[in-house]
Amino acid sequence: MDKSLKVIDFFCGAGGFSEGFRQQGFSIIKGIDFWQNALDSHNLNHHLNDTIQNVLDFWGKSSDDVTDAIKLPEAEVIIGSPSCVSFSMSNRAGKADKTDGVKLIKAFLRVIAIQKSKPNSVLKAWYMENVPESQSHIKAQYTFEELNLKEWAISLRKNPKDVVLYIKGEVLNAADYGAPQNRRRYVVGEWIETGEYLHPEKTVTQQITVGEIRSSIPAPNFKLAKNPCEYSFTDPNYPSLQVSLNEMTDHFYDTGLYKIEWEKAEHCKVNHPYMGKMSFPEIETRSSRTIMATRSASTREAIIFKSEYNRVGNGEYRLPTIREIATLMGYPYCYQFVGSESQKWKQIGNSVSPHLSAALAKAIRDKVGLAPVFLPNFDKFKGLNEKVFNLNTFSERKFDNPKRRAINSRFRRHPLKQGNMTVDLLNYHPIKNDSVGKKWYVAAFAGTGLNHKVKVFNSHDINKIEKILVGHFPQFHDFKMRIFELDIPKINSNNQAIYEEDLNLEDIKNPINRVKEIKKIIQTFSVDQINKPVPACDLFPKGFVPVSQIMASYALHKLT
Repeated sequence: MDKSLKVIDFFCGAGGFSEGFRQQGFSIIKGIDFWQNALDSHNLNHHLNDTIQNVLDFWGKSSDDVTDAIKLPEAEVIIGSPSCVSFSMSNRAGKADKTDGVKLIKAFLRVIAIQKSKPNSVLKAWYMENVPESQSHIKAQYTFEELNLKEWAISLRKNPKDVVLYIKGEVLNAADYGAPQNRRRYVVGEWIETGEYLHPEKTVTQQITVGEIRSSIPAPNFKLAKNPCEYSFTDPNYPSLQVSLNEMTDHFYDTGLYKIEWEKAEHCKVNHPYMGKMSFPEIETRSSRTIMATRSASTREAIIFKSEYNRVGNGEYRLPTIREIATLMGYPYCYQFVGSESQKWKQIGNSVSPHLSAALAKAIRDKVGLAPVFLPNFDKFKGLNEKVFNLNTFSERKFDNPKRRAINSRFRRHPLKQGNMTVDLLNYHPIKNDSVGKKWYVAAFAGTGLNHKVKVFNSHDINKIEKILVGHFPQFHDFKMRIFELDIPKINSNNQAIYEEDLNLEDIKNPINRVKEIKKIIQTFSVDQINKPVPACDLFPKGFVPVSQIMASYALHKLT
């Protein structure tokens, strides 16, 4: 641009929203955030010196208090991505209190209303981004009064009940704009002169896959064979950008996981009691799943790759490096993050994808008659790698200090999920919720949500279960002998200690191993036989139950 349009970024975080606009020739003049590490990253990469500030302060002490908003430097564009934690489905299945999230959104919209309505305003456009779940909590329009601007509106000789903001927007997927990540976000905004929402045109017809990105990134266990200065790497998101080995931070280190971590993630992904099946490890022939803000290793949300090291058990699988998730988010190789590994991950997971941000910036450029920038300039990033804590070690991790399970850790595992139900082995009563580990139970769970049904079996039920199998499963005798041949002692008080202390899952008495063995045995029989639903009397939460689930309840009973 002959004269760069200036941008203020609210809830700037590490600066993904800012970076997309910067790549399109806009001038980032201020970032506002309440987290010091994230603001430090924004300051570093955008050459600013901002201090932390709470966006809620812009709500004002009264309806005529607009001081903080008026004091902002003049900017033609304001962007913002209010914290989405309370709206996210990952926060207690989307049932978290939305009050704080709504407050942040309204505080941001109040700033827009002031900047738009003040005398001699230079504001040309604004955008706000959030998770799709926030859409139902954002109104279609806001009056001055609703944004705590009643007295200020009167001072401008405006009716406080007049609408000052009409909210228009849509849900966009960053993958449609070149990001190698499926990241759906609700985006609203306005071109002030006409009141219209500027829709960003899609920039790709075929989404970029994880495999395409990872095959272009050097392996984290890259070995130095000669002078480091002779190595350089091309950014798969920005082919014009090359960085030297010394400039590429946060990638050449070992993110291998202990077996206790990845085994739990595997179970949660492929055999969760009431949620759908996920891939383990990641399927790399499609775009990445949404990157979350928490660096988790043992949850369904964890992104897990097969390790480049030839290991079995501990270290067999790994988390992405910080540079890998930054690249999957759309940050260029030269972008730097301040803080520890977990702090860097959180900054990236909270980001707006620069690819999506750049598409929004292109929509504004188009509106003012400017062509998009096809080759972003990265000169300003030179030397920034020397100002951050670099995670690179170029060494293999030693797995000599496994994470311990908490004392009295709960246990709940099922051999298989079928017929919208599971039969689980538990070390606590699922209804009474009594002490953990003193007694073990077998229970059947059917359905999901608040209306799911639970049946806790007792010692008298095993004979009834056996009669059902004798009547409906011709190979019951063979199955019974297979279970008997396992020769696994019944669970006793020591098994809680085994579960907590057998961190490499080497003890056959570990209840995790017991449940896995039962699954293997059940799956050796004919699919047609074990999938057949049969009447289950009053023993199960459902009238008809697959034979496989009755087999599971019989086998688990033999353990208790």
